[in-house]
Amino acid sequence: MFKLVAVSDAACCPRPLPEQLTRLLSCQSPPDAVILRAKNLSAAEYETLAQQALRIFQDTPAQIFLHGHWRLAQRLGVTRLHLPLKNLLALPPYDRSCFSDIGVSVHSLEEARQAVQCGATRLVAGHVYATGCKPGLPPRGLDFLRQICRSSPVPVYAIGGVGLNAAQWQDLQACGAAGACIMSAYMQI
Repeated sequence: MFKLVAVSDAACCPRPLPEQLTRLLSCQSPPDAVILRAKNLSAAEYETLAQQALRIFQDTPAQIFLHGHWRLAQRLGVTRLHLPLKNLLALPPYDRSCFSDIGVSVHSLEEARQAVQCGATRLVAGHVYATGCKPGLPPRGLDFLRQICRSSPVPVYAIGGVGLNAAQWQDLQACGAAGACIMSAYMQI
């Protein structure tokens, strides 16, 4: 089953993130998971947001992945984490073992191989389509996604320019993607 992952981003959200996360529960295509990304928050603000997100989604099937804050995830008992590759490489092996699901952002076949060797249980590959988040940087395209999916022993999720568009999801699934990460469309519902 093709899964949808919401990636939070306060910069493109017209309301406070907790309110937006609550809105996701009643949208037409609710996410199967949420990567709680909030780069502009202090550690204390992020912790408050994480606690709110855990409450919002506690009685739903959606999974919460904390983005980058692995010590906080351990403290809160969250076993799902999303990291940039460089952060995964710096994460001590013992601490990696505390997480049941580690997603890692990758931008090449070599990065994908490295991430899997270091314990990634899912890859987020992109950016697949043109996106306002990466102005002036050409998208890597569907061939890139297809290569990552074919070479990966773990599920691959497409990111970058993905919207709430079933035809687009079919193209991603045809490449072998297990799902799609959607930021702007979910943050502006």
